[in-house]
Amino acid sequence: MRLSLSRRVFVAGAVAAGFAQLATAEQSAEAATTIGFLSERSLPSSYIEALERGLIERGWAEGRGFRIEQRSADGDLERPPGLVAELIGIGVTLIVTGVGTPVALAAKRATAKVRGVTTVQKRLELLREVIPGAKRVAFLRNLTNPVHPKIFRAAQGAGRQLGLTLHEVGVFEAVELEGVFKTLLSQRFDALLVPGDAMFSTNRAILIGLVARARLAAVYGDRLFPDGGGLMSVSVDLLDLCRRAAGHVDKILRGAQAGDLPVEEALTLEVVINFKATNALGLVIPAPLRQRAEIVDR
Repeated sequence: MRLSLSRRVFVAGAVAAGFAQLATAEQSAEAATTIGFLSERSLPSSYIEALERGLIERGWAEGRGFRIEQRSADGDLERPPGLVAELIGIGVTLIVTGVGTPVALAAKRATAKVRGVTTVQKRLELLREVIPGAKRVAFLRNLTNPVHPKIFRAAQGAGRQLGLTLHEVGVFEAVELEGVFKTLLSQRFDALLVPGDAMFSTNRAILIGLVARARLAAVYGDRLFPDGGGLMSVSVDLLDLCRRAAGHVDKILRGAQAGDLPVEEALTLEVVINFKATNALGLVIPAPLRQRAEIVDR
């Protein structure tokens, strides 16, 4: 896809790799380049550092060969298009962000096609493993997140294979969460699936508290939840993906065409379980699961 005289590609540092290249065809690999890093929420500096280390390992000199401009939507799903435009406006060569998120969709509209896969089946398998008798699972949807309908459809299909029935409940804003949990209690669900979402992550303390009061077993799409007292999560290893994204950035900066690069799925999924939360619900984590999960006690 061409915009003006530039080739636009999109580099996705999550789950799969797509690319957004904004450099002109004449730009050499040796010229200093600016890389955009765009996220739905503020991320620890370790993620940027992982990308930087990956580039330095491939021969790029920080400050001379490249520099990274970071932008965050801070949980506001209306901001990504403007942030993408801002990064393009300052002349970034590449944008690194997550596949299948609103920021990725914003970059897709400004650049090229985005591909991705979902880990929702793994989350439901985890629920089935921890709560073998579960039948009815609520799916908490952010009604402003354009990715969630696709995730819900995938969850419905995966649930049928596992004997689980998925029911959608949604909110437009975080202030509606308390009312939604009254609905969840009245309908007597066995468990709750909370997909990855910037608004949910930003308001995770509220959400974790509501889940605990409802005594629901919940699996989340972000490890910040079990780290903060929630029951468990299955998510991609973002540090690993940032390190691996450096390989795709390097290839594009050295002249590779985005369309020639293979789509790469995440190699590593993190399973994180909060020990205190399992005890509070009276759950027993099977030994095989304890061996492959990271257990936190916070």
